[in-house]
Formats: sequence, structure tokens, C-alpha cells
Amino acid sequence: MAYFGSLIAWLAGIVILIKLFQQEGLMKGLLGFICMLYTFIWGWQNIGREELKLKTWMYVWTGAIVLGVALNVIGMMGGGDGGY
Repeated sequence: MAYFGSLIAWLAGIVILIKLFQQEGLMKGLLGFICMLYTFIWGWQNIGREELKLKTWMYVWTGAIVLGVALNVIGMMGGGDGGY
């Protein structure tokens, strides 16, 4: 179930990465591809730019990260196999 949050976060990150490529060009786009943290920070820094329409995608991306972490913690506490 924790993979659901990861999948949503990955999809939202790809959308923001495409917008990064379109706005900033090849070099910053490649930097964003190599280090998605850069893409994440860029998205939050540019969330107010209405023409990019980043607000919903950034909320989805952040929420999916939080959801994924929460589901992993719940899974570890819930008596899963724990990797054994």
C-alpha cells in the first residue's frame, strides 16, 4: 500500500520536471532529472506563478510523499514481516 504514495509522488514529480524543462531549459532540466530534490524546491519556489499552474501538482506531490512515509511507518509498526 505504501507504493501508492510513491507512485503518485513519482507522477507529480514528472509533471513538475516537464514544467522545469520548459521554463528553465536543458541544463537545469537535467539537473532536476538527476536530483529531484532540485525539482521539488524549484516547484515550491515558483508556486505563485499562475501561468505554470504548479499549485495543485505541488500539493499532490508533497501530500503523496507524506502519505508514503506515513504508510511505511504504519506498516513497520503494524507487525509486518519487518524484512525477516
